[in-house]
Amino acid sequence: MLLSLIIPVYRVEKYIQTCLNSVLSQLPAHGVEVIIVNDGTPDHSMAMAEALIADYPHLAEHIVCLHQDNQGLSAARNTGIEQARGQYLAFLDSDDTLKEDYIAQILKVLQQHPHLDLIQFRAERINDEGDTSPFLSALPYSGLKLLNSDILLDIFNRSAWFSWLRVYHKDLFATLRFPVGRNYEDAYTTPFLFLKSKSIYFIDDVLLQYRINHTGITATKSTKNIDDLGQGALHYLDYVEQYPLFTPTLMAISQSYINDSLRAEGYAKAQQRWDTLKQHIQQKKIQEDLILNRGNRLFYRFGLKFLLADRMLRQLGLKK
Repeated sequence: MLLSLIIPVYRVEKYIQTCLNSVLSQLPAHGVEVIIVNDGTPDHSMAMAEALIADYPHLAEHIVCLHQDNQGLSAARNTGIEQARGQYLAFLDSDDTLKEDYIAQILKVLQQHPHLDLIQFRAERINDEGDTSPFLSALPYSGLKLLNSDILLDIFNRSAWFSWLRVYHKDLFATLRFPVGRNYEDAYTTPFLFLKSKSIYFIDDVLLQYRINHTGITATKSTKNIDDLGQGALHYLDYVEQYPLFTPTLMAISQSYINDSLRAEGYAKAQQRWDTLKQHIQQKKIQEDLILNRGNRLFYRFGLKFLLADRMLRQLGLKK
């Protein structure tokens, strides 16, 4: 088994059939398994998934359905990791879809480069009307690369830690799992997978469609979501002196954390959160020169003053 594709399922009646059709319609006769993890969904999502799977009887031995009590996205992914037989792992959220040549392109790369650590590709947004739009700027790399300091610095500055944006050698997860009970779980895990990797293959094609889902787990700026972002920043702080590369991604997640608080909780609470976080940051040796993103650098220097100035410029139409 070369590749295991892990799909957690929870409250996705609206999307599950589109998601699975995009996978099963291109599933080859061998080499790939699909692991569907029912995370205790209370609706008919899993029943709909099983009914759709019945339409693909020739693929039955390549589809694994697992059931567990609801524990969250991280726990569902972890269950899939533990049961996966593939040499490589991929993740797909059950409201997203694969482009029609995803599996063919991934398998081609894996067969040509059998000792690869990572594959990274491009994605696009899609809404419920089927309209698509660009998502994330293209990286200036293609093909097989060693993960040198320049590439890693670029990736850590972009901080696009979505687990579904890449394919991973399973050995990278030997001592890593997604944090159970936390939202934004990718940000807690994916950077460490990069630190353990030596090689990566960049595919300059869109292979996945990321759903704009306004009812998704992290779409609302709840107190838990804001708190989990803040915990992510503190998590990076624990490693920033050992791994200075965490500096730019620390500032990216810190800015998101404080900006979400400003929008949802108001200035006073956001300032309180920033004062607390800044005290922790000031206790560490931060290498500011590693922060290549101008907005993150300005946030590091000026905190809420930068966020308020940025908001004003956007309201005046002076900044896109």
